[in-house]
Amino acid sequence: MNTLSIVSESFASMAKNKVRTSLSMLGIVIGVASVITMVAMGEGTKADVEREIAALGDDWMFIGYWGQVRSGVRSNDIQIPPLQTQEEALALMQQCSAVRAATPTNRITMQAISSYNNYNASCMGCWPTIFDIRRWGADHGRLYDDRDEAMQAKVCVIGHTAANELFGNVDPVGETVRINRVPFEIIGRLKAKGRSSDGRDYDDIILFPYSSFQRRLAGIERSQTLLVAAKHNYPTEVAKEQVRTLLRERHRLQESEADDFRLFDTSESANLKSAASESFSTLLLGIASVSLIVGGVGIMNIMLVSVTERTREIGLRMALGAQEGTILAQFLTEAVLMCTIGGLVGLGVGIGTAKFLENSEQWTMIIPGWSLAIAAGFASAVGIFFGFYPAWRASRLNPIEALRYE
Repeated sequence: MNTLSIVSESFASMAKNKVRTSLSMLGIVIGVASVITMVAMGEGTKADVEREIAALGDDWMFIGYWGQVRSGVRSNDIQIPPLQTQEEALALMQQCSAVRAATPTNRITMQAISSYNNYNASCMGCWPTIFDIRRWGADHGRLYDDRDEAMQAKVCVIGHTAANELFGNVDPVGETVRINRVPFEIIGRLKAKGRSSDGRDYDDIILFPYSSFQRRLAGIERSQTLLVAAKHNYPTEVAKEQVRTLLRERHRLQESEADDFRLFDTSESANLKSAASESFSTLLLGIASVSLIVGGVGIMNIMLVSVTERTREIGLRMALGAQEGTILAQFLTEAVLMCTIGGLVGLGVGIGTAKFLENSEQWTMIIPGWSLAIAAGFASAVGIFFGFYPAWRASRLNPIEALRYE
Protein backbone atom coordinates (compact mmCIF):
# COMPACT_ATOMS: atom_id res chain seq x y z
CA MET A 1 0.00 0.00 0.00
CA ASN A 2 1.69 3.21 -1.18
CA THR A 3 1.77 6.58 0.58
CA LEU A 4 -0.97 8.11 -1.57
CA SER A 5 -3.30 5.20 -0.79
CA ILE A 6 -2.60 5.56 2.95
CA VAL A 7 -3.37 9.31 2.86
CA SER A 8 -6.52 8.72 0.79
CA GLU A 9 -7.68 6.01 3.19
CA SER A 10 -6.99 8.30 6.14
CA PHE A 11 -9.10 11.09 4.67
CA ALA A 12 -11.92 8.61 4.00
CA SER A 13 -11.79 7.36 7.58
CA MET A 14 -11.84 10.93 8.94
CA ALA A 15 -14.80 11.81 6.70
CA LYS A 16 -16.87 8.93 8.15
CA ASN A 17 -16.87 10.64 11.57
CA LYS A 18 -16.98 14.33 10.71
CA VAL A 19 -18.19 15.53 14.11
CA ARG A 20 -15.62 13.54 16.05
CA THR A 21 -12.85 14.57 13.69
CA SER A 22 -13.87 18.23 13.93
CA LEU A 23 -13.95 18.15 17.72
CA SER A 24 -10.55 16.46 17.76
CA MET A 25 -9.07 19.14 15.52
CA LEU A 26 -10.70 21.89 17.60
CA GLY A 27 -8.21 21.34 20.41
CA ILE A 28 -5.31 21.79 17.98
CA VAL A 29 -6.97 24.86 16.42
CA ILE A 30 -7.33 26.49 19.83
CA GLY A 31 -3.79 25.54 20.82
CA VAL A 32 -2.14 26.90 17.67
CA ALA A 33 -4.30 30.04 17.68
CA SER A 34 -3.33 30.61 21.32
CA VAL A 35 0.37 30.24 20.50
CA ILE A 36 0.16 32.72 17.62
CA THR A 37 -1.87 35.24 19.64
CA MET A 38 0.33 34.99 22.73
CA VAL A 39 3.55 35.26 20.72
CA ALA A 40 2.15 38.31 18.92
CA MET A 41 1.22 39.85 22.26
CA GLY A 42 4.63 39.08 23.77
CA GLU A 43 6.53 40.43 20.76
CA GLY A 44 4.33 43.54 20.77
CA THR A 45 5.11 44.11 24.45
CA LYS A 46 8.83 43.71 23.76
CA ALA A 47 8.59 46.21 20.90
CA ASP A 48 6.81 48.70 23.17
CA VAL A 49 9.52 48.31 25.82
CA GLU A 50 12.30 48.71 23.23
CA ARG A 51 10.55 51.80 21.85
CA GLU A 52 10.25 53.27 25.33
CA ILE A 53 13.91 52.57 26.08
CA ALA A 54 14.89 54.19 22.78
CA ALA A 55 12.76 57.23 23.59
CA LEU A 56 13.95 57.54 27.17
CA GLY A 57 17.56 56.53 26.56
CA ASP A 58 19.54 54.00 28.58
CA ASP A 59 22.90 55.72 29.01
CA TRP A 60 22.10 58.73 31.16
CA MET A 61 21.47 59.38 34.84
CA PHE A 62 19.49 61.79 36.96
CA ILE A 63 21.16 63.50 39.91
CA GLY A 64 19.14 65.31 42.57
CA TYR A 65 20.21 66.88 45.84
CA TRP A 66 19.03 64.82 48.75
CA GLY A 67 20.24 66.79 51.74
CA GLN A 68 22.50 65.58 54.52
CA VAL A 69 21.80 63.30 57.46
CA ARG A 70 22.19 65.06 60.78
CA SER A 71 21.29 63.35 64.04
CA GLY A 72 19.60 60.57 62.09
CA VAL A 73 17.34 62.98 60.18
CA ARG A 74 17.83 63.82 56.50
CA SER A 75 17.22 67.52 55.81
CA ASN A 76 17.70 69.70 52.76
CA ASP A 77 21.04 71.46 52.70
CA ILE A 78 20.22 75.18 52.64
CA GLN A 79 23.90 75.93 51.93
CA ILE A 80 23.72 74.71 48.29
CA PRO A 81 24.84 77.70 46.17
CA PRO A 82 22.35 78.75 43.45
CA LEU A 83 24.92 78.13 40.69
CA GLN A 84 26.25 74.86 42.03
CA THR A 85 24.38 72.72 39.51
CA GLN A 86 25.89 74.68 36.62
CA GLU A 87 29.40 74.51 38.06
CA GLU A 88 29.06 70.80 38.73
CA ALA A 89 27.70 70.10 35.24
CA LEU A 90 30.79 71.79 33.78
CA ALA A 91 33.07 69.91 36.17
CA LEU A 92 31.48 66.57 35.26
CA MET A 93 32.02 67.17 31.53
CA GLN A 94 35.60 68.40 32.02
CA GLN A 95 36.88 65.97 34.64
CA CYS A 96 35.01 62.69 34.05
CA SER A 97 36.47 60.78 31.11
CA ALA A 98 33.35 58.59 30.76
CA VAL A 99 30.89 61.52 30.64
CA ARG A 100 29.95 62.97 27.23
CA ALA A 101 27.35 65.55 28.25
CA ALA A 102 25.70 67.10 31.29
CA THR A 103 23.17 69.82 32.02
CA PRO A 104 21.52 71.45 35.00
CA THR A 105 17.74 71.26 34.83
CA ASN A 106 14.80 72.99 36.44
CA ARG A 107 11.26 71.86 35.76
CA ILE A 108 8.09 73.75 36.74
CA THR A 109 4.48 73.34 35.65
CA MET A 110 3.30 76.78 34.54
CA GLN A 111 0.38 78.35 32.71
CA ALA A 112 1.18 78.74 29.01
CA ILE A 113 -0.93 81.07 26.90
CA SER A 114 -1.10 81.17 23.11
CA SER A 115 -3.31 83.07 20.71
CA TYR A 116 -5.61 80.05 20.58
CA ASN A 117 -5.66 78.46 24.03
CA ASN A 118 -4.04 78.25 27.46
CA TYR A 119 -2.64 75.18 29.12
CA ASN A 120 -0.76 74.08 32.25
CA ALA A 121 2.43 72.97 30.55
CA SER A 122 5.49 71.24 31.95
CA CYS A 123 8.25 73.80 31.40
CA MET A 124 11.90 72.82 31.65
CA GLY A 125 15.08 74.87 31.48
CA CYS A 126 18.27 73.12 30.40
CA TRP A 127 21.41 73.55 28.34
CA PRO A 128 21.42 72.56 24.66
CA THR A 129 23.22 69.35 25.72
CA ILE A 130 19.79 68.04 26.76
CA PHE A 131 19.09 67.15 23.14
CA ASP A 132 22.10 64.84 23.06
CA ILE A 133 21.44 63.38 26.51
CA ARG A 134 17.76 62.61 25.90
CA ARG A 135 18.13 61.87 22.16
CA TRP A 136 15.72 64.63 21.26
CA GLY A 137 15.51 66.01 17.74
CA ALA A 138 13.28 68.45 15.94
CA ASP A 139 10.82 67.30 13.29
CA HIS A 140 10.13 70.92 12.35
CA GLY A 141 12.10 74.10 12.89
CA ARG A 142 15.32 73.97 14.91
CA LEU A 143 16.63 73.33 18.41
CA TYR A 144 18.10 76.12 20.50
CA ASP A 145 21.91 76.19 20.69
CA ASP A 146 24.82 77.60 22.69
CA ARG A 147 24.31 81.07 21.19
CA ASP A 148 20.69 81.14 22.40
CA GLU A 149 21.92 80.00 25.83
CA ALA A 150 24.60 82.67 26.01
CA MET A 151 22.21 85.46 24.93
CA GLN A 152 19.42 84.33 27.27
CA ALA A 153 17.21 84.30 24.18
CA LYS A 154 13.45 84.26 24.64
CA VAL A 155 12.99 81.13 22.55
CA CYS A 156 11.74 77.62 23.23
CA VAL A 157 11.02 74.25 21.60
CA ILE A 158 7.75 72.43 22.16
CA GLY A 159 6.62 68.82 22.36
CA HIS A 160 3.73 67.42 20.31
CA THR A 161 1.23 67.19 23.18
CA ALA A 162 1.86 70.74 24.39
CA ALA A 163 1.71 71.99 20.79
CA ASN A 164 -1.65 70.30 20.20
CA GLU A 165 -3.06 71.71 23.44
CA LEU A 166 -1.94 75.27 22.71
CA PHE A 167 -2.26 75.48 18.92
CA GLY A 168 -4.43 72.58 17.74
CA ASN A 169 -3.74 71.97 14.06
CA VAL A 170 -1.85 75.24 13.64
CA ASP A 171 1.89 74.97 13.01
CA PRO A 172 3.48 76.12 16.31
CA VAL A 173 6.87 77.04 14.82
CA GLY A 174 7.13 80.83 14.61
CA GLU A 175 4.22 81.35 17.01
CA THR A 176 4.54 83.04 20.39
CA VAL A 177 3.66 81.53 23.74
CA ARG A 178 3.43 83.60 26.93
CA ILE A 179 4.54 82.12 30.22
CA ASN A 180 4.55 84.23 33.37
CA ARG A 181 3.65 87.12 31.06
CA VAL A 182 6.94 86.68 29.19
CA PRO A 183 6.65 86.06 25.42
CA PHE A 184 8.78 83.25 23.96
CA GLU A 185 9.12 82.43 20.28
CA ILE A 186 8.69 78.75 19.41
CA ILE A 187 11.60 77.91 17.13
CA GLY A 188 11.10 74.16 16.85
CA ARG A 189 8.85 71.20 17.53
CA LEU A 190 10.38 68.11 19.13
CA LYS A 191 10.07 64.70 17.53
CA ALA A 192 7.35 62.63 19.16
CA LYS A 193 8.49 60.17 21.83
CA GLY A 194 5.10 58.82 22.96
CA ARG A 195 4.18 57.57 26.41
CA SER A 196 5.97 55.44 28.94
CA SER A 197 4.57 52.15 30.24
CA ASP A 198 3.35 53.97 33.38
CA GLY A 199 1.46 56.60 31.38
CA ARG A 200 3.93 59.50 31.43
CA ASP A 201 3.71 61.62 28.29
CA TYR A 202 7.20 62.48 27.04
CA ASP A 203 5.72 64.95 24.54
CA ASP A 204 3.98 67.11 27.16
CA ILE A 205 6.88 69.53 27.57
CA ILE A 206 8.28 72.92 26.58
CA LEU A 207 12.07 73.32 26.70
CA PHE A 208 13.86 76.65 27.26
CA PRO A 209 17.51 77.73 27.35
CA TYR A 210 18.58 77.28 30.95
CA SER A 211 19.84 80.86 31.40
CA SER A 212 16.62 82.33 30.04
CA PHE A 213 14.44 80.00 32.09
CA GLN A 214 16.24 80.77 35.35
CA ARG A 215 16.18 84.53 34.81
CA ARG A 216 12.70 85.00 33.38
CA LEU A 217 10.60 82.14 34.77
CA ALA A 218 12.11 80.26 37.71
CA GLY A 219 12.66 83.31 39.91
CA ILE A 220 13.84 82.22 43.34
CA GLU A 221 13.20 78.55 42.55
CA ARG A 222 16.66 77.32 41.69
CA SER A 223 17.78 74.12 40.06
CA GLN A 224 18.87 71.24 42.22
CA THR A 225 19.01 68.56 39.52
CA LEU A 226 21.46 67.41 36.86
CA LEU A 227 21.27 65.09 33.88
CA VAL A 228 24.48 63.33 32.85
CA ALA A 229 25.10 60.99 29.90
CA ALA A 230 27.86 58.42 29.51
CA LYS A 231 30.09 58.42 26.47
CA HIS A 232 29.12 56.04 23.69
CA ASN A 233 30.62 52.56 24.09
CA TYR A 234 31.42 53.31 27.74
CA PRO A 235 29.74 51.22 30.43
CA THR A 236 27.22 53.37 32.27
CA GLU A 237 28.51 51.95 35.57
CA VAL A 238 31.93 53.47 34.89
CA ALA A 239 30.42 56.91 34.29
CA LYS A 240 28.20 56.51 37.31
CA GLU A 241 31.13 55.74 39.59
CA GLN A 242 33.15 58.68 38.23
CA VAL A 243 30.21 61.02 38.78
CA ARG A 244 29.67 59.81 42.34
CA THR A 245 33.37 60.15 43.19
CA LEU A 246 33.63 63.69 41.80
CA LEU A 247 30.45 64.92 43.48
CA ARG A 248 31.54 63.52 46.83
CA GLU A 249 34.89 65.32 46.45
CA ARG A 250 33.20 68.59 45.56
CA HIS A 251 30.76 68.25 48.47
CA ARG A 252 33.66 67.45 50.84
CA LEU A 253 32.03 64.28 52.13
CA GLN A 254 33.99 61.97 54.41
CA GLU A 255 34.14 58.24 53.68
CA SER A 256 31.85 57.57 56.61
CA GLU A 257 29.23 60.06 55.35
CA ALA A 258 26.39 59.08 53.06
CA ASP A 259 25.82 60.76 49.71
CA ASP A 260 23.93 64.05 49.95
CA PHE A 261 22.55 63.47 46.46
CA ARG A 262 20.61 60.71 44.77
CA LEU A 263 21.72 59.21 41.50
CA PHE A 264 19.23 57.32 39.35
CA ASP A 265 20.71 55.28 36.52
CA THR A 266 18.24 54.77 33.64
CA SER A 267 20.11 51.69 32.39
CA GLU A 268 18.94 49.82 35.50
CA SER A 269 15.32 50.61 34.69
CA ALA A 270 15.86 49.68 31.03
CA ASN A 271 17.39 46.31 31.98
CA LEU A 272 14.56 45.57 34.42
CA LYS A 273 11.94 46.41 31.80
CA SER A 274 13.66 44.24 29.20
CA ALA A 275 13.94 41.33 31.62
CA ALA A 276 10.30 41.69 32.65
CA SER A 277 9.25 41.78 28.99
CA GLU A 278 11.22 38.60 28.22
CA SER A 279 9.70 36.83 31.23
CA PHE A 280 6.21 37.94 30.19
CA SER A 281 6.72 36.62 26.65
CA THR A 282 8.02 33.29 27.94
CA LEU A 283 5.08 32.97 30.33
CA LEU A 284 2.55 33.66 27.56
CA LEU A 285 4.21 31.13 25.25
CA GLY A 286 4.24 28.52 28.02
CA ILE A 287 0.54 29.01 28.73
CA ALA A 288 -0.31 28.73 25.04
CA SER A 289 1.82 25.60 24.65
CA VAL A 290 -0.15 23.88 27.41
CA SER A 291 -3.36 24.30 25.42
CA LEU A 292 -1.63 22.77 22.37
CA ILE A 293 -0.52 19.76 24.44
CA VAL A 294 -4.07 19.38 25.79
CA GLY A 295 -5.26 19.29 22.20
CA GLY A 296 -2.71 16.55 21.48
CA VAL A 297 -4.02 14.49 24.39
CA GLY A 298 -7.50 14.84 22.88
CA ILE A 299 -6.18 13.53 19.57
CA MET A 300 -4.68 10.51 21.32
CA ASN A 301 -7.92 9.74 23.12
CA ILE A 302 -9.93 9.93 19.90
CA MET A 303 -7.43 7.72 18.09
CA LEU A 304 -7.62 5.12 20.88
CA VAL A 305 -11.40 5.13 20.56
CA SER A 306 -11.04 4.80 16.80
CA VAL A 307 -8.73 1.78 17.19
CA THR A 308 -11.25 0.12 19.50
CA GLU A 309 -14.17 0.77 17.14
CA ARG A 310 -12.26 -0.49 14.11
CA THR A 311 -10.77 -3.61 15.70
CA ARG A 312 -12.65 -5.99 13.36
CA GLU A 313 -11.63 -3.84 10.35
CA ILE A 314 -7.99 -4.00 11.44
CA GLY A 315 -8.21 -7.77 11.90
CA LEU A 316 -9.73 -8.19 8.41
CA ARG A 317 -7.01 -6.07 6.82
CA MET A 318 -4.29 -8.06 8.56
CA ALA A 319 -5.95 -11.35 7.57
CA LEU A 320 -5.87 -10.16 3.94
CA GLY A 321 -2.15 -9.52 4.16
CA ALA A 322 -1.75 -5.97 5.53
CA GLN A 323 1.57 -5.59 7.31
CA GLU A 324 1.97 -4.14 10.81
CA GLY A 325 3.86 -1.19 9.33
CA THR A 326 0.96 -0.40 7.00
CA ILE A 327 -1.58 -0.41 9.84
CA LEU A 328 0.72 1.77 11.96
CA ALA A 329 1.29 4.18 9.07
CA GLN A 330 -2.44 4.54 8.40
CA PHE A 331 -3.42 5.43 11.97
CA LEU A 332 -0.36 7.63 12.46
CA THR A 333 -1.18 9.43 9.21
CA GLU A 334 -4.72 10.09 10.42
CA ALA A 335 -3.41 11.65 13.63
CA VAL A 336 -0.86 13.80 11.78
CA LEU A 337 -3.46 14.91 9.20
CA MET A 338 -5.89 15.98 11.93
CA CYS A 339 -3.16 17.95 13.71
CA THR A 340 -1.81 19.49 10.50
CA ILE A 341 -5.23 20.59 9.25
CA GLY A 342 -6.10 21.86 12.74
CA GLY A 343 -2.76 23.68 12.84
CA LEU A 344 -3.39 25.44 9.51
CA VAL A 345 -6.86 26.50 10.61
CA GLY A 346 -5.35 27.60 13.94
CA LEU A 347 -2.83 29.80 12.10
CA GLY A 348 -5.66 31.65 10.40
CA VAL A 349 -7.61 32.00 13.64
CA GLY A 350 -4.52 33.18 15.53
CA ILE A 351 -3.62 35.80 12.92
CA GLY A 352 -7.22 37.00 12.80
CA THR A 353 -7.40 37.23 16.60
CA ALA A 354 -4.15 39.21 16.77
CA LYS A 355 -5.37 41.67 14.12
CA PHE A 356 -8.72 42.02 15.89
CA LEU A 357 -7.06 42.84 19.23
CA GLU A 358 -4.71 45.28 17.52
CA ASN A 359 -7.57 47.17 15.87
CA SER A 360 -10.15 47.00 18.67
CA GLU A 361 -7.95 47.35 21.77
CA GLN A 362 -5.10 49.32 20.16
CA TRP A 363 -2.59 46.76 21.42
CA THR A 364 0.74 46.39 19.70
CA MET A 365 0.67 42.92 18.10
CA ILE A 366 3.63 41.60 16.11
CA ILE A 367 3.50 38.18 14.44
CA PRO A 368 7.04 37.03 13.58
CA GLY A 369 7.42 34.57 10.73
CA TRP A 370 9.22 32.05 12.92
CA SER A 371 6.16 31.75 15.17
CA LEU A 372 4.00 30.59 12.24
CA ALA A 373 6.53 27.94 11.21
CA ILE A 374 7.08 26.73 14.77
CA ALA A 375 3.34 26.57 15.55
CA ALA A 376 2.59 24.58 12.39
CA GLY A 377 5.59 22.29 12.94
CA PHE A 378 4.73 21.80 16.60
CA ALA A 379 1.16 20.87 15.65
CA SER A 380 2.45 18.14 13.31
CA ALA A 381 4.91 16.98 15.97
CA VAL A 382 2.02 16.71 18.45
CA GLY A 383 0.19 14.49 15.94
CA ILE A 384 3.19 12.20 15.63
CA PHE A 385 3.86 12.09 19.37
CA PHE A 386 0.31 11.52 20.55
CA GLY A 387 -0.73 9.47 17.54
CA PHE A 388 2.09 6.95 17.73
CA TYR A 389 0.80 4.92 20.68
CA PRO A 390 -2.73 4.35 19.28
CA ALA A 391 -1.20 3.52 15.88
CA TRP A 392 1.31 1.12 17.45
CA ARG A 393 -1.46 -0.48 19.49
CA ALA A 394 -3.52 -1.01 16.34
CA SER A 395 -0.58 -2.58 14.53
CA ARG A 396 0.03 -5.05 17.40
CA LEU A 397 -3.50 -6.53 17.40
CA ASN A 398 -3.80 -10.27 16.92
CA PRO A 399 -5.71 -10.81 13.62
CA ILE A 400 -7.72 -13.78 14.96
CA GLU A 401 -8.74 -12.00 18.16
CA ALA A 402 -9.51 -8.86 16.20
CA LEU A 403 -11.86 -10.76 13.84
CA ARG A 404 -13.70 -12.27 16.80
CA TYR A 405 -14.02 -8.83 18.54
CA GLU A 406 -17.60 -7.65 19.12
